[in-house]
Amino acid sequence: MSQGPPISQNPIRVLILARVLDVGGIERDVSKFARRFSRYGVEPHVACFNPGGARWQEIKNAGLPLLTVPVRSFKSKSAFDGARILRRYLAENRIDIVHAFDVPADIFGVPIARLSRIPVLSSQLCYRGLCSIGARVLMLVIDRLATGVFVNCEAIANHLEADWMVERNHIYVCHNGFEPEEFNPDSRKRLPELEGASVVIGTVALLRPEKNLGLLIDAFEKLSRFDPKARLLIVGSGPMEESLKSQAANHGISQACVFREAVDKPANIMRSMDIFVLPSKSEAFSNSLLEAMACGCCPVASRIGGTPEMVSDGESGRLFDSGDTEKLAEILINLSKSPRDMKRMAETASSFVHAHFTIDQATRRLANIYKKLLYRNGLEKEEAQPKQAGSSVMPEERVKTRADEIIASNRS
Repeated sequence: MSQGPPISQNPIRVLILARVLDVGGIERDVSKFARRFSRYGVEPHVACFNPGGARWQEIKNAGLPLLTVPVRSFKSKSAFDGARILRRYLAENRIDIVHAFDVPADIFGVPIARLSRIPVLSSQLCYRGLCSIGARVLMLVIDRLATGVFVNCEAIANHLEADWMVERNHIYVCHNGFEPEEFNPDSRKRLPELEGASVVIGTVALLRPEKNLGLLIDAFEKLSRFDPKARLLIVGSGPMEESLKSQAANHGISQACVFREAVDKPANIMRSMDIFVLPSKSEAFSNSLLEAMACGCCPVASRIGGTPEMVSDGESGRLFDSGDTEKLAEILINLSKSPRDMKRMAETASSFVHAHFTIDQATRRLANIYKKLLYRNGLEKEEAQPKQAGSSVMPEERVKTRADEIIASNRS
């Protein structure tokens, strides 16, 4: 019997399914992978519920096949119509693997792929606590229906194994990748409104509660007492925007804070920052942090999720416990006092991510996962028994018990 995935001369036909293809991080990842897959033996097909958006256009411009699966609600007739469209497409295009890239795509695409007898990857790219109660309960079933679960860091793999009883051999880790032609430390310079700043602290994020940007403003206020020429740059859009601006005003630091709306191409803005801060309460493997490190920023981040897989404290940046305003302020003050240390860690961080986390490296890893998935699926068919050895299926009573626990914890 062969000892590893067979090398095929024919490309693996993969359909990637996402809810939308607009400006979010998951959508960017779909576009980045899809546009590079052909270099690594994968023929990509991309589908989503709602056509249009920035990433839809990127994929269309690349000449890749796009499919609209017009699902408006899982409780409406559109779900049945979408299921028929998807099953027909899978058959007509002889798709080898379906890869659902977000929770709505998981819930819709995984059962359809299994009914079509096609191997399917679900995806978990954040901690489950950020999902709705209904989605968490459904994902208990989806985890076991899927041929495998795709995650973007070891921390999420550990989370699924420890908290959701997903077998480790059912989980496939592929770290995110950045585009070095766009994100690099070349030609670093200040934005016009930041000229004259002694140090620029910055972040690029969705302005949502889990990003915890209020903590960054509190810490920056302490730095500004020490260094009035320091500046804070916050780039992003979201529901917290007005409250963050009000918080800066209440601290009396509005003149030292620059707010910019989210942009499609943030590299030049990142190259204007000396220190990039990610103070999140919940995080998997942050694209923004990865890209900022690639651009030559010194990273400072809360010690959560996959961030320690990117940042080595004291060597390629600084880490602090999530929620610790005093420690973050201390780190920012010390770095502003020690530009040599700040530069050293920034250069180490940039070198590290350019060596390990480019999009081509990530695409190669994901293509290899697809090969392993097909190989494993072939073995399971070949060696099929009433109960397969190493099966990750959870007995029904355990699934029900875990679902009851989730619902009870949500009520308490």
